[in-house]
Amino acid sequence: MISLDTTSLVKTIIALGLSAVVMLVWYGQRRLMPVLDAHERTTRWLAFVALRLVPFAAVYLVLNQEPRSDVIFFYERAVPAMEGKLVYRDFLSFHAPLFTYLTVLPLFIWNNARVLVLMMALLEFVIANATYRYVRPRTPDALLRYVLYYLLPLPFVAMVLSSEEDVWMWGFGLLTLALPASLSDRRFAFLTGLIWGVAMLTIKFMLVVLLIPLFFLIKDRLYYLLGLAVVGIPSILILYALMGTAFLMPIQHSSYPMAPNLVSVLRPILGSLFGQVSLTSLNWVGLLGTIGGGSWVAWQFRQLGYRRAFPLVFCFVFGLFMVMLPSAPGYYLFTQEMALVFVLLANTRTHWLRFAVLNFLLVVQPILMIVYADNALYTSLSMLSNPVYLLDYGIQVIELAGLIWLVVLSYNKLKVEEVGKGVSAEKGVV
Repeated sequence: MISLDTTSLVKTIIALGLSAVVMLVWYGQRRLMPVLDAHERTTRWLAFVALRLVPFAAVYLVLNQEPRSDVIFFYERAVPAMEGKLVYRDFLSFHAPLFTYLTVLPLFIWNNARVLVLMMALLEFVIANATYRYVRPRTPDALLRYVLYYLLPLPFVAMVLSSEEDVWMWGFGLLTLALPASLSDRRFAFLTGLIWGVAMLTIKFMLVVLLIPLFFLIKDRLYYLLGLAVVGIPSILILYALMGTAFLMPIQHSSYPMAPNLVSVLRPILGSLFGQVSLTSLNWVGLLGTIGGGSWVAWQFRQLGYRRAFPLVFCFVFGLFMVMLPSAPGYYLFTQEMALVFVLLANTRTHWLRFAVLNFLLVVQPILMIVYADNALYTSLSMLSNPVYLLDYGIQVIELAGLIWLVVLSYNKLKVEEVGKGVSAEKGVV
C-alpha cells in the first residue's frame, strides 16, 4: 500500500495538472471545438474512458491499491446489507435507507470494494450525458463543457479515489426537468414531488434543504406536497415499524466540524462566541439559514417557472449550504459541479480560471488539514503563528470567497433570466 504522504503528493500533482489542462483546453477551444463537434460521440466516450476507466485500472488493477475514503465506508455497509441485515438497526449509515441496498447490486458481480468505484463512475457518466443532452439545444459549447467537466480535479478525485454519490441529486433534478412539457401543472407538480420523495429515500436526507425551497418555486404546491407524501409517509411508517427511531441516524452526521465555511473561517476571530454555542446549534442555524435563503430566492423568482429556474436555484441552495453549514465539507461542491459547469459558468477566462483554482484548492485543502494540520480547529488568531495552520486557514478563506462568488453568480443569473423572460413576454414569445 502506498503511504498516505505519497498519496497526498500524487493527488496534489494530479489536481494541479488537471487544473492546468482545463485552462489549456479553454484557451484552445477555437481550434478544439470543430474537432470535438465532428466526433461528438467519440469525444464523450473518450473523456469517460481516459479520465475514469483508465485511472481506475491504473490505481486499482495495475498498482493494486485498496480503495480508501467513502468507498470503504460504503462497502462495509453493503456487506451486512447483502446478508439481509437492516440499515440503521443492525449497522451504522449516514445515508438514506435505499442507498446501501443499491450499493449491494454490483457486489453480486464482483464482491470487492473496487466495484463501487466503477458503479459510481458509470452513474456519473449517465448523468453527465443526460446533462449534455439537456443543455445542448441552447448551449453551443456544450461538448466543450462536457470535456472540461471530466478534466476538473474535484470530480476526478471524487469519482476515482472517493466514489462520491452526491451528483445523484442533480441526476434526480434532471428527471424532473425531463417530465413532458405537455403535462398539466397539477400532474407536473405531483410527479415532481414523487421523484424528489424517491430521491430522499435514495441519497441523503440533506436534500430537505432543496425540497423546501422548491415548494415556493412550483406552481401547484399542494400536488407537490402530495407527491412527496405518497412516498414519504408510508416510508416513515415502515422504517419506524422495523427499527423505531434508529432511522434518524443520518442526522448524527452533523456532529462533525468540516471546512471551508463561514464558521471555520470566522472561528479564529469570534472564537469566544463559537465556544459558547454547540456545533449542533450552529448546524441548525446554518440549516435554517440555507432553507430560508433558498426559499426566499425561489419565491422571488417563481415567475420564471420550475423548468427555467430550477438549475440556478439548485446551484444557489447548495452553494449557500456549503457556506453556512459548519459540517459541510468542501467536496460537497461536487453535488452541484455538473450544474455549475453546464448551466451557471459563462465561457469567460475569469469564470474558468476561478473555478479551476477553486477545484484545485478543494482537493488540496483536506490533505493539508487532515495529514499536516491534524484536523485543527482554529479557535484563536494566535494559532495561525504556526505556518501549516496559517496556510490551511488561508486556503479556507480563498475557498470560502470562491463559494460565495458562486452563490452570488447563481442569484445574478436568476435576475438575468427574469429580465429575459420579461423581454420575451413583451415580444409575445412563450
